[in-house]
Amino acid sequence: MHHTDSLWAATANPLKLRPSLEGKFHTDVTIIGAGFTGLATAYYLRKAGINCVVLEKNVVGWGASGRNAGMVLTGFKNSIQQIEKSWGRETAKVFLDQSGLGIEKVRGIVEAEGIECSLSDCGSMKAAFKPSHSESMKREQEFMWQAYEYELRYVERNQLKTELDSEFYHGGLVDFKSSSFHPLNYALGLANAVEVKGGKIYEQTEVSSVEENHQGYSVKTEMGAVQSSHIVFATNGYTEKLNKKLTRSIMPMGSYIIATEPLGKEVTERLIPNNRMISDTKNFLYYFRRTPDERILFGGRVSFNSKEDETLYHSLRENLLEVFPELSDRKIEFKWGGKVAFPMDFFPHVGTIKKNIHYALGYCGHGASTSTLFGEYVAQNIIDPNREKSKLEELPLRTIPLHSQKNLLLNLAGSYYSLLDKVK
Repeated sequence: MHHTDSLWAATANPLKLRPSLEGKFHTDVTIIGAGFTGLATAYYLRKAGINCVVLEKNVVGWGASGRNAGMVLTGFKNSIQQIEKSWGRETAKVFLDQSGLGIEKVRGIVEAEGIECSLSDCGSMKAAFKPSHSESMKREQEFMWQAYEYELRYVERNQLKTELDSEFYHGGLVDFKSSSFHPLNYALGLANAVEVKGGKIYEQTEVSSVEENHQGYSVKTEMGAVQSSHIVFATNGYTEKLNKKLTRSIMPMGSYIIATEPLGKEVTERLIPNNRMISDTKNFLYYFRRTPDERILFGGRVSFNSKEDETLYHSLRENLLEVFPELSDRKIEFKWGGKVAFPMDFFPHVGTIKKNIHYALGYCGHGASTSTLFGEYVAQNIIDPNREKSKLEELPLRTIPLHSQKNLLLNLAGSYYSLLDKVK
């Protein structure tokens, strides 16, 4: 199976065809999934001289890693204020530092391996959907500076055109430490780096079972098998039935994107003058950006449980025109979707399920950098199981109650959050 018809696939660096797994092999670590998490795990394992094999059901970067908006953002789904309220300032400071560390890891790999993925330290902005949200932003700016000396800049509505040429929002909060990239090119570059370092990647190789035996684990596919001491599940929103605990610990949700025809730098620079990565404060949030070839990419969660069809993308285009009405006569050249994974606590999770079975998942749409960081953590857990772990790694992964009724739960949640967005 090839990449979905996205802007990123159409503008990707040259693609490398990789073989499917055939025959039986032995290695130290078998990694299931060739997205950011699995590839970063393999990268750090090979740097340490540990043999590994990556098995991908489709092709490198086929899932969310090659479909996301390319926003390399600080923070998590939960704000640092919320984290401090729950666990105290010391823990919140650790989480904040880990968020920044993820971006540093991405930048470090890109520079070390010469990956061409349009990485840019452009910053991000959160746009206030309601007047009350702008007041919350002012408080957040003050809190982050007083508590952590972390610089954010609040933009009043009457000054918003310095960041965003739209009448739709009531203010904005700029974070200067976020970045952007071409996500598929980062995945492709990371895969190449893994192979240069001696790692093996097999595409079009669906895992049918993982069985424990006296030598460790046997991972079976249609045409082969891999025997290894360690298993890594790196499938995030595409985690299916291979491991029941992981499957029941996340709620996969659809997120969808459209991209306009090329608009020219004069237009895109006026709409988003400083090239920030922008998302808003709606529950059914919008997120959007300029692309390296001067389009507007616009994404959102049109529905928590939508089927991908033309009605959905028509709604997404209407959302785009709410923000940028002047684009009404511009063509939409690309439209695509993918899955993001939400654990019950809205935090990403990394750890070990049982002896030598490792995982990282649940990025809640904030995985562009955290997945690379967690890939390193998984590798470190394999290299040194007794290493001291950060507080972010200590979060317990819990099963979601009534997970078998997830479609009903998503519909109920969608109706609730849609109502909240309509209340001024």
